[in-house]
Amino acid sequence: MGNSGLRSLAIFFAALFVATMWPVYPLVSRIRPFILGLPFALVYVLGLSVVAFVALLWYDWRAPKDDAS
Repeated sequence: MGNSGLRSLAIFFAALFVATMWPVYPLVSRIRPFILGLPFALVYVLGLSVVAFVALLWYDWRAPKDDAS
């Protein structure tokens, strides 16, 4: 995947980090609507965590493997 893939992943995680801070989070920091009994703000943060997990899985799947152990 190389250096550009790692750079893209770092930019993606920086964007996720910003999504949990002042410019973006106050737009979604409310209790209602409830989604599956959870406040919307909590579902937003959990959704970001799931997106980060999937991005790491995708990066690991795309990264070249070293067969020499």
